[in-house]
Amino acid sequence: MKAISTHLSSQHRRPSPRLQASRFAFTLAVMMTFHVQAETISHTVINGDNLYNLAHHYLGNANAWRQIQKINAIRDPYKLQPGSTLNIPRIGTTVKASFVYGDVMLLDDQEKPSRPIEHGDKLTEGSIISTGNNSYLSLEFADQSIARVLANSTIRLDSIKEGEQLSSAPQRVIYLKQGNVDVSVTPAAKRQQPHFKVITPMAVAAVRGTRFAINTQEQAMTSSVTHGRVEMSPQSAAAVSKHKKNTGVLLAAGQGLAASDQGLGHAQQLLSAPTLKNLPDTLEQPELLAFAWPALENGASYSYRIARDEDMEQVFHNGLSHTPALALPSLPDGEYFLGIRGHDAQSIPGFESVHAFHIHAHPSSPLLLHPLQNQSIGSTSQFSCTAVLNATAYHLQIARDAQFKQVIVDASNLSTCSYQAETLATGDYFWRVATIAPDETGKTRHGPFSQPSALTVDDEAHSSPSSASQAYWVSQRPDIQYNAQISLDPAFSSLVTEKTLVTPQLDISSLPSGRYYVKLATQLETHTGPYADARILEVEHVDNDFDRTWFDKPKQ
Repeated sequence: MKAISTHLSSQHRRPSPRLQASRFAFTLAVMMTFHVQAETISHTVINGDNLYNLAHHYLGNANAWRQIQKINAIRDPYKLQPGSTLNIPRIGTTVKASFVYGDVMLLDDQEKPSRPIEHGDKLTEGSIISTGNNSYLSLEFADQSIARVLANSTIRLDSIKEGEQLSSAPQRVIYLKQGNVDVSVTPAAKRQQPHFKVITPMAVAAVRGTRFAINTQEQAMTSSVTHGRVEMSPQSAAAVSKHKKNTGVLLAAGQGLAASDQGLGHAQQLLSAPTLKNLPDTLEQPELLAFAWPALENGASYSYRIARDEDMEQVFHNGLSHTPALALPSLPDGEYFLGIRGHDAQSIPGFESVHAFHIHAHPSSPLLLHPLQNQSIGSTSQFSCTAVLNATAYHLQIARDAQFKQVIVDASNLSTCSYQAETLATGDYFWRVATIAPDETGKTRHGPFSQPSALTVDDEAHSSPSSASQAYWVSQRPDIQYNAQISLDPAFSSLVTEKTLVTPQLDISSLPSGRYYVKLATQLETHTGPYADARILEVEHVDNDFDRTWFDKPKQ
């Protein structure tokens, strides 16, 4: 090549036809090599390799061996030279993490955490994935099939064969070691073999196009089908040898079964969908999402999901309840869908019922200062509460009953979070307060009222305290805890402290004089909700000679 290049550059002659042909061949060879490398993967031949088993392994079909033969110009599909390198047609072998919530990890070969999985990640064939408590992963395949991996599950992407080079039907195989998957499979062409499989230690589910759920835990597995059909077959050698004939079960829509290492159970009808029509459409309490529905006959437990979409692909809460009721920490304001399905005595999940609802918990209500819960006060006492960051007004009500059907005072546009009672008759009352503030668009919004606080008006009681010693709120449940952050600035960049509260109150008597910002998040069992809007505490002291508590200790 060097001589040819020198000759052409010095003489500037038109190359001969033979030279033109050789240059074209060289260019074509370079282009073909680049194209092959871009569209193939390399395989080093070992003893026992042939084009048939390589086609089965890489292309999902032994009959596709001619594709490998054509690229590599091999005469005999059985005679391969160990140590030589073959180019194998590249087939799309990734699946997209279309939604990730919570603790979702990619595991190594020893099933130890390797790295967190993030939204948009491309996961390859062989990937091992785990989801933690109240975590969720949606996987989207090339044909828009969706596999939803629920909390506390471990899966492996055993096979993802799809692409234009694939001569047979695509293959998508998930191995479910433990936990739950909910799969929506895009229908395949008629007469095509099942192209989506979920394998468990006890059974294999193969489908062409349907919606089905699989659960496996230790020595048991369940499957239920809500759309289409699923071909179930035993996985364990013991089950196959025990029932050599007719070991498979074809599940139609509305059927499910349980399986063990001894084989498949009988197909049976699924439980009907629970009735959710009486559930609230709007939830305004910032602490909890609380739902209760009629129990299903033969319903032993209920699985739940709360998602942004009706197809349950973007899920923020999921788990199992042993009663027809549910209480979870709240979520950010917006539209959501609640999915509930009953499980029978064998833990086979039934049809799912979906209820749309709206969360409207902001702007957050103020914390209460005076009067305290169940306190006796005079007839002309002052009612006071904390300010809320960005609030423009406050709405305070006093009523004779906890349902506020007999409202005595309705102060709807207070510039500060305080109200001076004129003359209240003796007796029992309840009071509550709400915040008025602009939202992200600048539109004024009236937030939900705080939970009612009880009080008693007694002529012999003091009218007002000398100073507030605590800020408090009324909790909906006694087992709720709270994560509290106290900061010197509204951006919470100068934290004074952060701690879990076991009671719904803040002791502010030991805080040094000054302005503080407080954020609270609800904790219920292993779930933690979002932080509420920041409340503002104005603390004044005459005597600052006191012992420090956790509030004014530096954050560790």
